[in-house]
Amino acid sequence: MSFQNSATAFSSSREEAPFSIDELFFSRTDERGVIAAGNEVFRRISEYSWQELVGAPHKIIRHPDMPKGVFYILWERLKKGLATGAYVKNRAKDGRYYWVYAVISPIEGGYVSVRMKPSSKVFSQAQVAYAEALKLEANEGLTPEESAAKIREVLRDLGFPTYAAFSSFAIAQEMTARDTALARVEDGRLRSMKELLPRLHDLESEQQNLFTAFAKIRGIPSNMRIVASRLEPAGGPISAISQNYRLMSDEVTNHLGGFRVENGARSMTESVLSRVHHGIFMMAAARLQREVKMVALEAFLTAKEGDNFKYEVEVLTTLLDTYSIDSGAVLVSVFNDVTALTRSAKDLRQLVTGLDSIRVLCRVEAGRLGANSVSLMPVIDQLDKFHIEIDATLERIMHLSERVKTLVEAAMPRTANGSLHYHHS
Repeated sequence: MSFQNSATAFSSSREEAPFSIDELFFSRTDERGVIAAGNEVFRRISEYSWQELVGAPHKIIRHPDMPKGVFYILWERLKKGLATGAYVKNRAKDGRYYWVYAVISPIEGGYVSVRMKPSSKVFSQAQVAYAEALKLEANEGLTPEESAAKIREVLRDLGFPTYAAFSSFAIAQEMTARDTALARVEDGRLRSMKELLPRLHDLESEQQNLFTAFAKIRGIPSNMRIVASRLEPAGGPISAISQNYRLMSDEVTNHLGGFRVENGARSMTESVLSRVHHGIFMMAAARLQREVKMVALEAFLTAKEGDNFKYEVEVLTTLLDTYSIDSGAVLVSVFNDVTALTRSAKDLRQLVTGLDSIRVLCRVEAGRLGANSVSLMPVIDQLDKFHIEIDATLERIMHLSERVKTLVEAAMPRTANGSLHYHHS
């Protein structure tokens, strides 16, 4: 169905199917996306009977205003076994629409989609983006894959390097907005995770500054040797200083490997950031899952759902456990890596202190040479600037690392007695 045709087909029903922000609903499908079950809220909002829903493809509630690229991204991730969140516009049987933020998770034999009413500022931005993507699909004849690529390009322009980064941001904002709407206190663990992100971005920036600074001094020992050849016989003091500086600077540069992972392909902070995005998503999804599980359990115990609904409660409980364990494992890995990063920064600082002593010797030798040292002074000035810059950068890295560790500890799950509860991967 084309964009033009879909607009005509549903022009008579532009009303929203109402449901309140405190309502949560879910549906379960098989691996082909055929509806197997759901709760009564799902059935009521969809306006279909259970006889019409069970056995029908889930696209029975798909709204034509949804870009195909979004579903391409969803299925691409789900087929990799990744729980995924997305804003989705659905259509009820009578043609009315309703927006949800859906968390869709692979389970044995199929998928579960848990939905809440979106209310954050991100939602309004997503609506605009969806409308633009839909126009592109219609006007330029984009395939679902091409549309997905365009959507990811838009997200990168907005500062989200991956769809996972965007979905973690969106679900965190939706949970915060939901807490506000329901007059609830914001979840402290999730707030700590959100506060991690700007610190990690600052930490990544400082690491890049560190790499750049060390790249600049690669030529200093060579420059010192050239100057030495003009000032003294071969093997003189300045030549020896330049040789020692080269050896120690090589050792320091090699130590920078402690700030990189994946055989140097990524900085450690970049790796941590991707896991924190995943951790935020899983933690927020766990909160949502806990709520929908309690809703389902209450409905089952009060006989608002059928006898076979017990299985759905068990599925939701298993997913909750999975989310909780996953987010806990992420936090442990982040804490361990940031601890290693702090240790690397301290070790590097000690090495730089040794390197600095050679710089001081160079300045002393320049003083001995007096007026003859004029050609050596630019090199010494460059060394002075480098060491001041490196010392300040390492200080900031250590400070940020400690702050990150504190926030990660605050986000850790706790046992009943309040002690930290670590889920080791």
